[in-house]
Amino acid sequence: MIIFNLLRRYPIIPAFIYTVLIFTAVFAPFISPQDPYKNSLSDRNVPPIGIEGSKSQYILGTDPIGRDMLSRLIYGARVSAMVMFFSIMIGITIGTTLGLISGYFGGHVDEIIMRFVDIWAALPFIMIALVVVLIYGQSFKILVALLALMSWPGPVRLVRAQTLSLKNMDYIASAKICGASNFRIIAKHLLPGTWNIVLVAATLNIGSIILTEATLSFLGVGIPPPTPAWGAMTASGRNYLNDAWWVAFMPGMCIFLVVVAGNFIGDWLRDRLDPSLRQLN
Repeated sequence: MIIFNLLRRYPIIPAFIYTVLIFTAVFAPFISPQDPYKNSLSDRNVPPIGIEGSKSQYILGTDPIGRDMLSRLIYGARVSAMVMFFSIMIGITIGTTLGLISGYFGGHVDEIIMRFVDIWAALPFIMIALVVVLIYGQSFKILVALLALMSWPGPVRLVRAQTLSLKNMDYIASAKICGASNFRIIAKHLLPGTWNIVLVAATLNIGSIILTEATLSFLGVGIPPPTPAWGAMTASGRNYLNDAWWVAFMPGMCIFLVVVAGNFIGDWLRDRLDPSLRQLN
């Protein structure tokens, strides 16, 4: 009963999933059982342990050119973690900055920023990504830039709404009376009051970032091969679902677990940090 209450009250399982993700991303070279790039055509499509025809050295089987699935999943976790971290950090920084400026100054500044956000959010991101990759080619930097540009509009609206509420508080009026500059008011007084919103927005963006990265990799415009990426691995396995289902299932399950865990953690943080939604029981 105690364990059930803990699992209901705290996101223990989602936190464990992200702990495993971060651990494997950091220590991938040390825990990977084999070289993720090494192929062996004699060991093509070896099934996972427990299925007839499996081999002990391939716990999760091999892909169509004989590369170890477990090793590639471990290195794929590193790629996903790096893409997720840099994309969210850049997107949240841009979104928070614009949200603070829009909410604090209001007027024409607010109107221009918010209309730009509306236009940007309406653009077909996947088509833009395809065009950009077609022009500049596939690379890690291009992918991170695309995902960051996708993720910034959401935080703008959230931070702006919070800023509109905070800027009418007495402590902001006192700071203005004392002669504080606009930059100091925004950086020292308004920004700390939006941290809860920023943190929730960041965690809720994790799922969409991972899914978008997987989608772009699936379409062939994400991480360039032969670098292991979960989306690209899923795409490469879709033609072998009848004979080697694990090639697509394993990375697909990793994507599913990470996205669901991120959504659970984001919902929990929102309930904890927002007084109107905080759960007492």
